Amino acid sequence: MDNYKFIDIARRIADTIPTRYQLGGWGQQQDGYYLFDCVCLIKSILWGFDFQVGGHGGAVYLANGVPDVGANRMIELCTNISEDFNNIEIGEILWLDGHVGIYVGERFVVEATAAWENKVLVSYVETNGVRIRNGHQVYRWVKHGRLPYITYNSGYATITNLAVEDITTTSVKIIYTVDLPITEVLYSLDNRNYVNLPIDGIISGLLPNTKYEVKIKVKREYTNNYTEKSISFTTLDEPISLKYSIGNVVEVDGALYDEPTSNNELMVLSNYKATITDTNNHYGVLHPYKIDELGWTNENNIKLYEEPQTDIFEIIKNILKLILKYVFIPLGIILLVSILIIVLIIKSILF
Repeated sequence: MDNYKFIDIARRIADTIPTRYQLGGWGQQQDGYYLFDCVCLIKSILWGFDFQVGGHGGAVYLANGVPDVGANRMIELCTNISEDFNNIEIGEILWLDGHVGIYVGERFVVEATAAWENKVLVSYVETNGVRIRNGHQVYRWVKHGRLPYITYNSGYATITNLAVEDITTTSVKIIYTVDLPITEVLYSLDNRNYVNLPIDGIISGLLPNTKYEVKIKVKREYTNNYTEKSISFTTLDEPISLKYSIGNVVEVDGALYDEPTSNNELMVLSNYKATITDTNNHYGVLHPYKIDELGWTNENNIKLYEEPQTDIFEIIKNILKLILKYVFIPLGIILLVSILIIVLIIKSILF
């Protein structure tokens, strides 16, 4: 059994069910109470106590290879036995002659005892081993040690591997492994707001061509302890469709910017004939067209340049005007003058 599962059951017995101290009690019920003595409380948990009503609360005598021994023998079976109470490990047992308790952390001990309220309760152990409850001291713990039936693990799960796979334009799958049991996995994309990671590990609703840092936070089973680890990734690009291409001659009527993704304005052009020298079609680009190496602009500010078109009818009209002006009118004047001269000559001859 894991030491944190061990103390979780012990705390729940002390905090959530009615108990009464009885010598030899290992979970049997009487008048609505679960009955325990100090060493049988520990043995009943190791024998499988799971809060059932009836029998011994789910405990099975001698289960899991745990022998039926008394308090003094139980401490003898332990390892890492010490009389220094400054550093006690979660899930160790504490011993004084004829009595044992379970250390549950932060200087607290769960024990079945008649010393105070004749039940399973939570007491306090000072660094010198003194037992205290509600300011009242009863005896002093002498030793503490590790039970051979308990696996003593850390109170924090370690994220041993964190990776991403199946990256798309809008989603990613988070892969992780841990070294200890966990009950909750949360993730955050902003390092502030955490939500449950889906069972399939897929985070969706992302933006294409965007770099993210995802932080994973796992909760160690039987504790409120979280461990964090982060990983960065970039979603796949979703290229935008461009109307114009490199080499197109365009007329620019608007602002130019220093970068495709920037709104830092460089200049404003009006009816400016130019050539597109580069394009950027990545998702999220604001200004995809580079103009004459001057700067970048967007589709709204350009159109294909068109050479002024010649109107054939206007040309003919203008030619006719020239012919009329420089040919027919002078010829008409000459003809009119010639006729006038002829008329004068004839008139002089006749008269």
